[in-house]
Amino acid sequence: MDQEIKKLNILFILPEYYPHSGGGISTYYLQHIDFMRSHVAKIKVVVGSAYTQSLDRFLHHDIEVEYLKPDLFHKYLERFKKFDFIPQYKKAIASAWAMWEQVNAGAGFDLVECTDFGLGFIPWLIHHNIPVVTRLHGSSGQIELHERELQEILFGDQCRQTELSLLEKSDALVTHSQSNYTFWQDIFPHKQINLISPLFKANATPAKFIQKENFAIVCSRIQEWKGPDILCRAVKTIAKPVLIKWYGRNTMFTESLSKSDQLLQRFPEVWNHTVIPQGQLSHHQLEAVQKTAKFAIIPSTWDMYNFTCLEYMSIGTPVICSDGAGVSSLIKNGVNGFKYASNDHIALASCIEAVNNMDQSAFEKMTSEALKTVKSLMSTNIINDNTKLMVQVIQKFELIAPNLFNQALYLPSDKKYAIDIVLNQQPLNKLLKYITKRLKKKIFGG
Repeated sequence: MDQEIKKLNILFILPEYYPHSGGGISTYYLQHIDFMRSHVAKIKVVVGSAYTQSLDRFLHHDIEVEYLKPDLFHKYLERFKKFDFIPQYKKAIASAWAMWEQVNAGAGFDLVECTDFGLGFIPWLIHHNIPVVTRLHGSSGQIELHERELQEILFGDQCRQTELSLLEKSDALVTHSQSNYTFWQDIFPHKQINLISPLFKANATPAKFIQKENFAIVCSRIQEWKGPDILCRAVKTIAKPVLIKWYGRNTMFTESLSKSDQLLQRFPEVWNHTVIPQGQLSHHQLEAVQKTAKFAIIPSTWDMYNFTCLEYMSIGTPVICSDGAGVSSLIKNGVNGFKYASNDHIALASCIEAVNNMDQSAFEKMTSEALKTVKSLMSTNIINDNTKLMVQVIQKFELIAPNLFNQALYLPSDKKYAIDIVLNQQPLNKLLKYITKRLKKKIFGG
């Protein structure tokens, strides 16, 4: 099998990757591809999404990386006019097809790996001319379920319909989170979901107790399901709370109100006082801050995994993790970190007080156990699980006859669909009310 693997050319279609990181997918693949590159003949990464296009093209650790070309993206936007009424979906499906054309439908590659998030899998499962592995990182449909205040239900429903129609056609579905494994196995009871631990290498020397400063850290987008509300509620109950620095970009809570502003309205005595948003830092800058933080918190009410937990554990920073994050399966409460029930702010407050009061002996014992946990993710067995799966998928691959219904749904088209088709079916009274409201907003703001 080793000789078969050494001959493989693998294509990765990703929504994010080095140097532009938007979250855990980029972190995952930086580690994953770095481990895998010496085991196969060639790896190429194509990066693009509804919001990521560039002319960038470069080598990173001998891996060819190129970004989705803007002109191709705009070409395919014009070929999905029928989705004008769901602009986020239109951009996502256009980016997927543009990347497919950019790499000549995968010519010269033995296997393509996509992610569920970003919908990059669509063209590969419609044409299915080469084996497809789809890694489940937290899909667009899953995420929308946890962001209902944004009122993007139509987008979420369209993503979920696409995921239900196509994901099961992947030659392999893989996830690294036990909770996500259970979620998708329930959705697709007749499809095997492969659970393979993530690959992770600790590069930094763990910090010592004496190097720690008196603040805690959260590294995450300021987003509903990332748990800032639970954290603020917990902090309110603590008599002498520690300073908590929150690093990550702000997101929208509603169409007109950011999540940070909503938190300031709801928790004026906590947000921007005890829990202080810091904005974004580069990966190297953030690593330095993570290392000096006294402890870290992952307060997510839901999170497919959350790679920052591994980063904390690898650099000697004790971590408090919600059981709503998939990575919490690695945490043994009170041994290599602290774990609490995701919606229990009292339990979170207790964890914060416990870790804040740890002496040097308890600190060293916990961080030592955490480092052992991280080192287990460097196992050769995990690499073998991935390579074995790739070979099995390629060996079992058979061309499948096109599905006409799916082609009608997801193939690009030069047919011009005017949005008038939808508007003409709406009552005139409703349209007039909307136009009046829109004009007032445009003229007077708000």
